[in-house]
Amino acid sequence: MPEPMKPLPTDHGFVLQLEKCRGDAEDFRCGRVEHLATGQAARFATSAELWHFIDAVLAKLRRSEKALDLAPRIHPKEQR
Repeated sequence: MPEPMKPLPTDHGFVLQLEKCRGDAEDFRCGRVEHLATGQAARFATSAELWHFIDAVLAKLRRSEKALDLAPRIHPKEQR
């Protein structure tokens, strides 16, 4: 029996809207990409532009996560 699939991180979800575009590559599609968690979006005309956007968004998330990990932890009762 196959192992059940683990849920994917929701903050790593993207939506692609693809359309046919003119270009040298057959079957290449350009379009729009949107990061679900932040709403950041961009249009792309090449696969390199698509991956650049995705890499940039995920890198920013990693930096934010590291900043949160380094932030001092304050107990809610100490915030008064």
